[in-house]
Amino acid sequence: MSPAWSKAGSSRYRSAATIRSTYRCCAPSEGRGRSGGIHIDAHCDTDGALEGCKFHHGGPFRQAVLDGVLDPERTIQIGIRGAAEYLWEFSYDSGMTVIHAEEAIEMGPSAIAKRAREVVGAGPTYVTFDVDCLDPAFAPGAGTPEVGGLSAAEALAILRGCLGVDVIGGDVVEVAPQYDSTTNTAQIASQALFTILCLAGAALKARRVRVAR
Repeated sequence: MSPAWSKAGSSRYRSAATIRSTYRCCAPSEGRGRSGGIHIDAHCDTDGALEGCKFHHGGPFRQAVLDGVLDPERTIQIGIRGAAEYLWEFSYDSGMTVIHAEEAIEMGPSAIAKRAREVVGAGPTYVTFDVDCLDPAFAPGAGTPEVGGLSAAEALAILRGCLGVDVIGGDVVEVAPQYDSTTNTAQIASQALFTILCLAGAALKARRVRVAR
């Protein structure tokens, strides 16, 4: 039975490689197809090449789709906002579900989690959490902060509402402690990672039960 993988704290550009390695370890061996994605972030991170380089922190999910390891139609992006909207055409063109921050706040965590479960379905899913999904009032220690984001309570409630998703791995990224003298960002990030690990553990237990039957 495949294990779950997680990663914490580093730059967003590493997510494509982590999704690729998680997918290759967990999905094909069990005949379960490409990974879906629950992506909580201020930015879609589906931009194309930047100054001639396709590997950068603004484009890992585009790369994961093009590599054939991430299913865009089973991917939802939550909390999107800011002035870089024009860079995210690939998200829409490829079939990803995008929920902007203002929509997310109006919908509420329960409705968002329900929508996420609907989008990813029963297949293997990677959960990724960028701390800039949060408003800087809650997490100032982010590499690219954007005002108007989720509260810590809302973001954690969304994650917890994804219990039952077949989580095969996840990450928490873009934590920049040097920008946060309160340590709040690191504390929230650690709680998010713990929650993702709990989701992955519950999914692993459910897979073992299915196999035992």
